[in-house]
Amino acid sequence: MIHDFDVTEGYQRLVSRWHWVVVAGMIGGLVGLLASYVRPPIYQASAVIGIGIDLSRAEVPEDFTIRQAHDRVRSLLLADDILDQAVFLSAQRAGVAPPMESSAALRGRIRLAERPDGWELIVFGPSIAEAERLVQAWADASLEGIAVASFHALRAADWQHVLYEASCHLVAHGSGAASAQWQCESPPPEGDADAIPASILAEVEASRGILPAFSYFAVKGSGGSARPVVWGRESLVLGGAVVGFVIGVLMAASLKRSRPAGTAPLERTLP
Repeated sequence: MIHDFDVTEGYQRLVSRWHWVVVAGMIGGLVGLLASYVRPPIYQASAVIGIGIDLSRAEVPEDFTIRQAHDRVRSLLLADDILDQAVFLSAQRAGVAPPMESSAALRGRIRLAERPDGWELIVFGPSIAEAERLVQAWADASLEGIAVASFHALRAADWQHVLYEASCHLVAHGSGAASAQWQCESPPPEGDADAIPASILAEVEASRGILPAFSYFAVKGSGGSARPVVWGRESLVLGGAVVGFVIGVLMAASLKRSRPAGTAPLERTLP
């Protein structure tokens, strides 16, 4: 019973049996490690694409404008239609019917990381082939989406500032057309979108806010990038060790020492 537990005696038991706690924690951590190996293997594959403002043909006086432009790129790479196209391309290249996986379900096993040399696209899958094929399809769909958006951005450059923060317009630096350069800024959107002709408004929306001065290219394909990963191995080991530690503490502090046969417990006498 809890009310019969002697705190002082329990502490003395715990101190004298500290090795129980250590062993229990080690056993718990080992069980967690074994559990991580029993789980089905997961493979990670990646591809890198370079997307950025071409500073050789554009002048961007503020870093804030570059940050806003990159935010538009991130939105495009994670857009539903881009992910749906990636799923379709992956299935087509595998020679199978497109799966019923939606872009929302696919988001649970992809990662997107911005690096100095570009954007790293990461996909997790149950096999090496599927992971590499899907991430390559995602990279190809993204580059195609950037190309289409950049085309519309060229046709609607003078109107992008109505809907988006970052925008560019051509500025002539000489008499020749070749000397013109994009001037990119990020003033607050201004103007009335309803006043834009329908055909131009469609171009602006199709540009997705991508600047006309963007350059885009494949940096690294997915071939050979897959490697096995185990989800939550560290957490499983740590959790097992903590559970084992707690069990060891409870056992060491609560179990009474066994008495030799033939001995009786000492009786307390009243003074």
